[in-house]
Amino acid sequence: MNRLLRAAHIERLIPSIEAMGPGPLFETFGTRFLARLLDIPLVQRGVSVRGNPVGRTLDATSLNDHTVAEFSVEKSYFAGDKPKDDLTHVIERHPSATEIYLVSSQVAPTGAIDTFVEEHGSEVRNLHVLDARRIAEEIVDELMVSDEAIDDLSEFIPILATVRDEHALDLRAPRPGPRHIQRPHVDAAIAGALGGAPCIAISGMGGVGKSEAAAAYVARHRSEYVQTIWLDGAPLDRVEDLSAVTIRRAGDALNVAGLLKSRRCLLVIDDAKASLDPVELSQLCGQGSHIILTRRVSPSAYSLPLLTQDEAQSLLDAQGVDPCPWPVFEKIWATAGGHPLSLALINAAIANGTSWDDIALDCEEIGTFPDGDIRLYERILGRLRSNLERELSVFAWAGQPICDTEFLRYAIKPVGVRNLQSNALTALDRVSVIRLHEIVFAALRGDGWCGEHRAAELDDALELYIASLARGDTHNLQTVAATHRRKLEARIAAGDRRPAYLYALIFAWDAADADVSSLADPTDLARGLRDATGPTKDMQLMLVIETVEALFRYEREIEGSTEAKRKYRERLSVFDILEDTPDLNPRQRAEIAHHRGKLHRSVDEGGEATSLFEKVLASEVPLSEAKLQLVRLYSKEPNRNVERAQHLADELVTSILAGSEGISSSVTLGLIEALHWAREDWATKIFEANYELFMAHVSRGLLAGIPQAYETLASIVRNWGWTDPSRLEAISDLIDTASAYDIREDRGRGSYAEMQQKLAKAKSGDEADKHQKLALQGFEALKRPSAYQRRNHAETLLELGRFTEGDAILRGVTDPESRPFVAFSLSKANLGLGNIAEALAFADEAVAAAEGRNARFRSSFLEQRFEVRHLMGDDKALDDLVDAINLAGPAQRERLDARRRDLT
Repeated sequence: MNRLLRAAHIERLIPSIEAMGPGPLFETFGTRFLARLLDIPLVQRGVSVRGNPVGRTLDATSLNDHTVAEFSVEKSYFAGDKPKDDLTHVIERHPSATEIYLVSSQVAPTGAIDTFVEEHGSEVRNLHVLDARRIAEEIVDELMVSDEAIDDLSEFIPILATVRDEHALDLRAPRPGPRHIQRPHVDAAIAGALGGAPCIAISGMGGVGKSEAAAAYVARHRSEYVQTIWLDGAPLDRVEDLSAVTIRRAGDALNVAGLLKSRRCLLVIDDAKASLDPVELSQLCGQGSHIILTRRVSPSAYSLPLLTQDEAQSLLDAQGVDPCPWPVFEKIWATAGGHPLSLALINAAIANGTSWDDIALDCEEIGTFPDGDIRLYERILGRLRSNLERELSVFAWAGQPICDTEFLRYAIKPVGVRNLQSNALTALDRVSVIRLHEIVFAALRGDGWCGEHRAAELDDALELYIASLARGDTHNLQTVAATHRRKLEARIAAGDRRPAYLYALIFAWDAADADVSSLADPTDLARGLRDATGPTKDMQLMLVIETVEALFRYEREIEGSTEAKRKYRERLSVFDILEDTPDLNPRQRAEIAHHRGKLHRSVDEGGEATSLFEKVLASEVPLSEAKLQLVRLYSKEPNRNVERAQHLADELVTSILAGSEGISSSVTLGLIEALHWAREDWATKIFEANYELFMAHVSRGLLAGIPQAYETLASIVRNWGWTDPSRLEAISDLIDTASAYDIREDRGRGSYAEMQQKLAKAKSGDEADKHQKLALQGFEALKRPSAYQRRNHAETLLELGRFTEGDAILRGVTDPESRPFVAFSLSKANLGLGNIAEALAFADEAVAAAEGRNARFRSSFLEQRFEVRHLMGDDKALDDLVDAINLAGPAQRERLDARRRDLT
């Protein structure tokens, strides 16, 4: 796992562990935690069945008494003799114990644990002391991959479920299932095939274990690749589709072709279509990249062998069921052969109470049908129906074999998800979705697995689940919306226009691709709030606000900033209607005022925006988002108020450190960006004091593919690129964890490209070339580049000596605010092309425009004019160089001083 992300997870868990109490509760948690960690049963003896402490006994022991534990919530545990007293108590009560655990809910001073263990350990027993930090570390490092463990411990640490979801974002491919049988000869055959060609296919009938074999190969060889990716083959018709940024995987948009070329990747395309040619795909692979296709039939493929009789017997006897009698095995073998899915389903039926005699009877009857494979699944599912109908109905309702993991956990509870997985019904996929085996899904279609009443229940569940995400971080909302977009659009088309459905769809769309025709007029929606009640009213209010903002984002992309701002301002009347709506609670009124403030800020009415945000902070619900907006406004003219900006930023940092409710990742990332945009000493001090915390949030956002995280990191890189380029090396690895093709939207892709551009300037030789090429790759991935992004694209081309291309892009940028920078870059382009007179004219234009908000760029503009004049032999050239040195920051001044020394 990424180092910064790991640190962030640990820091988020520690406060919850420290706060746990009273003592009996921590003992219960500690017993479950150690049992999971050590994978042994532990008996809790220190608490009675009524939850009261039991004296004169140890808190927890293993069945053989070799492992024992004492737990404590004492605040001064490490300041006195409590650890020593607990150890003495353990030895007196259980002298035969060989593994002793002393577990505290508090954080130990640095070095205290190691010192204590050295002083009190012995050759006959192992002493383990765990404080809150070490508990958190063990959970993150060892238990996070186990849903069952996290479900168990989340009862005591609710934030664990959230941390588990974020941890899962670091896993790009699934892991083999619990019934997986090690088949070394299969792994060796796949490795051998990849040694001969970058792309291979694994073929075989449905349910033969192609996906399982590919996942096992990924798990065994993951360390050999920078990134592993698992894609469903359904949306991929052509090799060219891998270059399309709209390939969707549970909310992620990936240009897979770019990843394969730019880094060492292992790509699995599960159930790939016949139109994907391995020879063509091989040409996409850069050095060290490989592609594995799984498909039913493929020429020149590795044909996955069925299980041997011994392997089949092992699978039938899995999960601790009674062994399959040989006469029954012979009938199963005659019917199903070594087909893994069939055998796993039979094992699941036995584990659920079906007898081996009943299975033998099923095999006898099924053998008389020509479509025996489907009949077998229908027969076995029929035997499982009483236990699994509720779980399987979700997929029948969704009309697809995949379901968003967290929605499924919401709809059927974690135990329902475990039931699906433990009964061999799910295929491998990424962690953000649960997938049924295709042949199992096919067997669901014809037997009424989801009636009208159940479908209505699930429609309601989806609505409530979306509503539960509406005020949290948007990543989970984007994921469920993308995964179930077809279902949401079908419900809307059928006339079921619930606000939650429309609200979710807004988050499934890119700004320029929004289906705005399906959105209601926000004015009509706002008027309709008067008649709405309860949760529906709240959701409709949020839909009104989000519709206004979605239309602005769409119009800005399609019609340009000026026209979008005009229309945005016209929609102020929507907020007038909202403010006059009766029976709103304080939070709703605060949100209306906040979003009205955002509108004013977006149309350059900072004074009105400031007043509204301050009104929100003075209300009963002082939204953190309003504090962030004020930090941005007070950091710059004309609303500059440094003291207030610093005070609000400090308040936000305190809330982030405390993990306070209402502090979303969006607010945290926004604060980091605002501090760097401020370019003030006070802002720098706040950032540096909380560097590890902030960078952990950035890292988590990058792994989640959140465009804002790239923008935030770009603001850091941009600032350091001007003020201290030497620091860029410290975060280059973090930048390189991603690719432009990982990112969903142009704003994130553009930020990624800009970061690579700045890194290129800070490096030399091959390293600089590498980052320039990655920057160019990022700019070329943009679908609708802004004026700023086109300028940066041109700058990268100029750095590569491609002056004609850069000049052409720059001459197409007409944005007035960009003109000084366009002139600066056009001067460089024309200097490179030998058009000296034009180069000087553009340099003069840039220097003349270096006033007001652009005054801080004057030194760079003067440096460029110096270069032109120096080449012309102009006596005034040195004057420009001296003026540039006097205005420059430390890094630029050092470079220009060296240039002046060379000249004189």
